[in-house]
Parts: sequence; structure tokens; C-alpha cells
Amino acid sequence: MARDPYIVRRDSLAAAFPPGHEPPALLLDFADWLEGRPWGSLGCFRLEGTLSDEAPVVDGSALRREFSLFLCLPDGSLVGFWHPDGMPTAASPIVGLGSEGEAAILAGSLEGFLAKLARNAFSDSGWSDLAADEDDEEDEEDDGDGGEPTPVADEDARDALAEWLGARIGAERLNELASEECDSTAFAARMEAWMQEREGYWAGHPILIEIGRALAAHRPPGRTPWDRTRLRAALVGTLCEVQVYRAGPQPVPEAAQVEPLLRALRDEQQRSDPDLGFWFEIHLALDAQGRILPRFGYQVRPEIGGAPAPVEAARFDLARAPRPARWVPGWLAAASV
Repeated sequence: MARDPYIVRRDSLAAAFPPGHEPPALLLDFADWLEGRPWGSLGCFRLEGTLSDEAPVVDGSALRREFSLFLCLPDGSLVGFWHPDGMPTAASPIVGLGSEGEAAILAGSLEGFLAKLARNAFSDSGWSDLAADEDDEEDEEDDGDGGEPTPVADEDARDALAEWLGARIGAERLNELASEECDSTAFAARMEAWMQEREGYWAGHPILIEIGRALAAHRPPGRTPWDRTRLRAALVGTLCEVQVYRAGPQPVPEAAQVEPLLRALRDEQQRSDPDLGFWFEIHLALDAQGRILPRFGYQVRPEIGGAPAPVEAARFDLARAPRPARWVPGWLAAASV
């Protein structure tokens, strides 16, 4: 049967880049080229600008200037540019941040990444979602009259991409880039060091230690490192809600004790990186020793009392802690016009 087209959100790409930097023309042109092509013909992904907040790493929001992510894979892995010094350049490599902690350089440039897509170079890698679906050419569509299915006229997207890219960089250069080998050692070491540093930082953070003490009654009974109690807090304007996930979200009796600590933490985070503004939601993973690993939600519109948080309250936070326009979430930007 006919396939749905790729999800392409071209207008979202700019937000994935640090303020003052725009997506490269090749990425925008690729988005236009991909629009309408059948999903799976080049791999399984959607093309959408995504902040590192959503990456499967600790403290991803603090890495916004280091990554410009533009592909989302079905398992939650993300693909995009890595800017080691925080400055996007034509030499920024394309990397993958895997849902299971993988960190790999996939190509030395966007040209190289597209060349590998065109030549199906990811088919034998750990990034098989970037490989073309081998069933693509066998798709059939039922004609609805009970007879034989009618074959779908489906162009070979890999050849089409190779032709399109080759017209820009030359066929010889395309083939060279498609066979390029990349060394992920430095990138993987960078991400491992980041994870360890941030986990240690939060384990010893004074405010989170105090929050852990206030929530001591919610520590998990287990003693293994992976036992965690999951909690969530929303702060929007003067509103606050703290919940623990136990047979669904439940109110936390210690909310009044925890709220001023959360506000102090939010203020501290904003001072350390003013461009991020205030986060609206925080997820807390509490272990048996009382240590907390946080995850911050700067873009999400949280629910408070079972309903979306009032935009007016969020607008108050935005006025107190302004952000670059591209990092104001859409639900709040529309309300601020």
C-alpha cells in the first residue's frame, strides 16, 4: 500500500541553531527536496529542528550551542551537527546521539552525510534507521475493487538523492564522501566525560541535596543503582505543582517545602545561562541514597491541576527572564505577539 510522506518541518530548523547562526542552505534545500517523498525510502526519520534538550544525555539543555539536531529517529535517537567550540561552521560533523547512550560521528560534513544516505552507507552500521527500507520497491496499493493490487509507482529515492547531490558537488566527490570513514573516539569521549561530570555535579549540588532530604519518604526501596522514584514539578509564574509517579501522578505532601528550593534552583540556572530563560518543568529521578538527577523542560507547556498552564503566567516568567526569539516555544511566542 502507499506510504505516507516524510514529516518535514523546515521552519523548525532555525531554532536548532545558536542565536546569530542560520541553517546552511544545503540543509534547507534538502528539506525542500525531501518534502513529499515516501517515508522509509531513505531511512526512517522525520526532519525537524530539535534542541539538545530532547537528546538522550544528561543536562542536554546546557548543550544547545554545541548541537544543531535535525533528524529524529523512531527509537528516540537524534542526528545533527556537532559544534565542538559552540560555533557552527561548514566543517561541523554530523553525529548521532543514540537512545541507548551511543555517540558516533556519522559523517564529516552535511555533504558527506547526504552522500551516505544516497549510497545507503548506514545499512550495515548500528544506525540502521538511516538505511533505506529494502521493502520500498515492493510496495503495492489495493485498487479497492477486490482485484489484484496495483503496484505503486515509487521512484528510487537513493538514486534521486545521488543525482540531486551530485549536481551540486560532483559525482566523484559524492562517491568519495559516501565511503568516508569517521573516527568517533573524540566525540564519544566528550559525551562520556560530559555525562560523568554532570551526574557528579548534580549529586553534590546543595539545593538538590536539600530537595532529596525533603523527599526522603519517596526514596525507592531497592538498592540497585537503576532504582529510581520519578517525580515531576511545574513552575509557571506563581503556580507550582509537585507530583510523584506512583500508579499515575500523585500530589506530593512535601510540595510547600520543596517549592522554594525549586525556585532557588530555577533562578540559579537562569543566572548561569540567561539565554535559556526559566524552565517550566523539571523531572527528578530520586535514588535510594537520596541523590537526584534532574531533567529540565524549557520548551514544554506543562499541565498544572490537570490543565495546560496559563499562558499569562508563563508570559510573566518570560518577561522576567527573556530569551532569544528563536528559543521562545511556539505556544508562548504566539501568545506574546
